[in-house]
Amino acid sequence: MSEAVPGVDFESFVFETIEAFSRLARAQAGDLHSAEDAVQDVYLNMYRRWDQLIAGHGSLTSYGRTAVKRAVIDQFRRNKRMVTVPVHELPDTESGIGIPEAAYEMIKEGIDELVAILPERQREVITLCVLQDLSPAVVAQRLQIKEESVKRYIKAAANNLKKSINEHSEEATA
Repeated sequence: MSEAVPGVDFESFVFETIEAFSRLARAQAGDLHSAEDAVQDVYLNMYRRWDQLIAGHGSLTSYGRTAVKRAVIDQFRRNKRMVTVPVHELPDTESGIGIPEAAYEMIKEGIDELVAILPERQREVITLCVLQDLSPAVVAQRLQIKEESVKRYIKAAANNLKKSINEHSEEATA
C-alpha cells in the first residue's frame, strides 16, 4: 500500500486504506457493525482535518490505524450500555463466494470473536500478519521486537485459536 503524500486526494487515500482499516477494526472490535462505524468515524474526522493532515510530516496510514484503534474503544464505551436485539430474519442475498451474505458475515464475526480473546500482543501480531498480510519482518519492525518473537507469537496464537475452536466444537456436539 503506498503512502498518501501532499496533493493526493482524500478519496484515493480511502480506497488505498479501507480494507486494512476495516480488518483492523473488525479484529479489535469483535463486532462487524461497531467496526464499520468506527472506520466511518475515523474517515469523517480525517476528512474534516485533511488539509492539516497532509501538511504534517507524519504517516497518514499510521495516523489512521491509531485512530481506528481509538475509535473502536470509543464505540465500545458508547455501546456497552445498549441493549442488543437478536435478528430474526436474515437476508437472502449471497456473498461473493456463493454463501448467503448473512452466513458469511456470521463466519467473519466468529473469526473476529476468536481473535478478540487472544492476549494483546498475539492479537496485534495476528492482526498485522494475517489480517493485513504483512511479513513477520515488517511486523517485528513496527512493534519493535525481534522477528523470532513475532513467529513465536503467531505460533502461540495459532495454538490458542485451535484450543478455542476445539472447545467450541465440543460444546456444539454436547
